[in-house]
Amino acid sequence: MAGIIGYVTALADDLAAAATKVSAGAIDDVVSQTSKSLSSTAGILIDDTAAIPQYVSNTAAKRELPVIWKITKKSLRNKALMIPIAMLITYFAPWIMAPILIIGGSFLAYEGTHSLAEKVGLVKEHEHSHEHSIPDTDDLMAAEDATVASAVRTDTILSIEIIALTISTVATDTLPIQLGVLVAIGLIATFAVYGIVGMIIKMDDVGFYLQAQSSKTYNKIGSLLVKGMPKVLKTLGWIGMIAMLMVGGGIIIHNVEFLHFLSYVGQGLPYILPVLMEFFISPVSVALIVGAIIVLVGKIYQSLLPG
Repeated sequence: MAGIIGYVTALADDLAAAATKVSAGAIDDVVSQTSKSLSSTAGILIDDTAAIPQYVSNTAAKRELPVIWKITKKSLRNKALMIPIAMLITYFAPWIMAPILIIGGSFLAYEGTHSLAEKVGLVKEHEHSHEHSIPDTDDLMAAEDATVASAVRTDTILSIEIIALTISTVATDTLPIQLGVLVAIGLIATFAVYGIVGMIIKMDDVGFYLQAQSSKTYNKIGSLLVKGMPKVLKTLGWIGMIAMLMVGGGIIIHNVEFLHFLSYVGQGLPYILPVLMEFFISPVSVALIVGAIIVLVGKIYQSLLPG
């Protein structure tokens, strides 16, 4: 009897050790794949971070953080719904992922192109999907709900692309690793973005508080924060625009075989033609071309509408 108990105990120890090794290996795989996925989704995260503050800019100062928290909770809920759907698509209909990625990449290309056109004065500023308006009502809660709804719509589009990009990087991994990476990316994408958004939104409040202090050092820091916020937002806008173009163009290139073929053919051309081919098939160039086509089609469609 004692021998059997000893054998069972030894077997339990071996199983526990094996489980520990497997768990440690799985955690390492999740961490490694999460790191790779973050590099793929960085452009979208920057865009999300740059886009959301403008939705909260017209909110009363004391309601800014509560509004951001409302958006954060809805963003988490959306990602919680998207993750199992993405895993089911990958398992039952993986062919759908490429069209989703191309559509998402084209959306980012359009956003980046439109943003660039705004910055150089070709189109009216804020004349794109990030635009929002406060309803003509005295009901502050209705205005706040409208602000949250507008921000969540933008977040949902970007979240779909984040989840689609993430699942595409772990499509060949086991289901536990896929789930672990998707959950990790979802949490990082939500709390990192909205944590930074919260700090940006409250930067001027902290600055005003420090300006009111008697210390000259605090006054200087406060003035720097107050004056620096518009510059931070402007810089974020440029970084987000470049990131959208690079990520959007990269997604399109990686999922359209014809572009790979053109790149391969271009390497065998004489003189400066390979350089030109490489330029026109770079992520930024492809994104600008796709974005310009979408903008042009949109303008033509609007011109055909009655009235």
